Amino acid sequence: MRYVPKDLRFAKSGHGSAISCTILAASLLFGSPAGGQVVPDGLDVVERVVAVVGDSVILMTEIDEYLLTLEARGWSRPADEDELMTVKVEVLDQLINEQLVLQDAARDSLIVISDVDLEDRVQRQIDGQILTFGTIARLQQALAEQNMTLAVYREQQKGMIRRQLLQEQYIAKQGLGPANVAVTEAEARAYFDENQAQMPQVPSMIRFEHVQLAPEPSDSAKATALAETERLLEMAISGEDFADLATRFSHGPSSSVGGELGWIRRDGNMVAEFEDAAFQLTTGRVSSPVETEFGYHLIIVERIRGGERRIRHILIQPEVFQVDIEANEARARDFGARLQAGQAMVDVLDQEADTFDLSIPQIAQISELYATAMQNAAPGDVIGPIPLLDPRAEDSWGIARVLAVKPAGPSQFEDVRDLIEERLNSQRLSEKVVEGLRSRTYIDVRLTGS
Repeated sequence: MRYVPKDLRFAKSGHGSAISCTILAASLLFGSPAGGQVVPDGLDVVERVVAVVGDSVILMTEIDEYLLTLEARGWSRPADEDELMTVKVEVLDQLINEQLVLQDAARDSLIVISDVDLEDRVQRQIDGQILTFGTIARLQQALAEQNMTLAVYREQQKGMIRRQLLQEQYIAKQGLGPANVAVTEAEARAYFDENQAQMPQVPSMIRFEHVQLAPEPSDSAKATALAETERLLEMAISGEDFADLATRFSHGPSSSVGGELGWIRRDGNMVAEFEDAAFQLTTGRVSSPVETEFGYHLIIVERIRGGERRIRHILIQPEVFQVDIEANEARARDFGARLQAGQAMVDVLDQEADTFDLSIPQIAQISELYATAMQNAAPGDVIGPIPLLDPRAEDSWGIARVLAVKPAGPSQFEDVRDLIEERLNSQRLSEKVVEGLRSRTYIDVRLTGS
């Protein structure tokens, strides 16, 4: 069984590192915190202006916001003022390039952003954040800590994604793409060798196999849940609104948004039974009850777009009683004892274990207790059983066996290869796109101090 939110997706934690100073993970295809400010008539903002690009200005606050974004990705702000100024100049140059593209794209009447595509992209971004945090309530709490509401966050993302779509269409119209700026392995390795001192440190990584043991409902509880699912199916077929039924009856966290799961692909992010059923449905048809490890589902496909389906679902979970919880704890302790005695996990468990390569901070996102227990773990050590306190894994226990420990140290080429290729691709694409724009646009750079 996987460690997953009850709405079927595994919330994988990203762990890409940002490369400092000479490798800023920014490009024309990435949205910046702001999109340039049109100079208002009669307003004196000279002291805050770091560049004028055509009829727009770029403010120091935009650079500061950009640096905060990089810090959130792991970049370390230089203590030396000269080094910091070098970074600010590099960021400003990137913001100027973006503004040049946006201004030229705005003048092209053939570049139009579809409201449907924009709303789809925004919703997918929101859906991804909800999956990361587990529930809408958790996302709202995290936003509140930044003095932001979900509505404000949505509008912020809408503006950023609109700029991304404009740039994507503009670049595509120039006939440019990855094929025009391909980076060879030799070039990437040369870049790595020349900038090795600026590469990030790789944290200590632990490779371990892990299994989650959840309480198993009784056969009678499963029969009751199936009967409820069939009752809701009859209501949906008779014409009752599916989203309203999901809001009223679904047990999954998506019930708060009418069972909306957004756009999905057939890529293994959903459990197999759910994915198979969803991709056999035609638009508007409600599935028969689909059984997964989470319970029973009703699925409806609202839209089809290429290899994607936009879906809603209703989840009815069999009730788990105290006797089931106690039996699961006894099972977990028995399995833990047998593993500690030297038995192999494949011989002890009746389910397949997952294998992970994670740092201690990433393990802490699964369980603080796991992270503490693995601080000084060695290959072969058995960790657990440990109660998983995340509400998405209620009353579950985790057991892990450490397979290998990779110590912290300097990045190797393979650790940062994708980032280097991304940076070089972005750099070359940027040069090709903005070369002509810079020659015919008024640009006044005023960044003279930090």
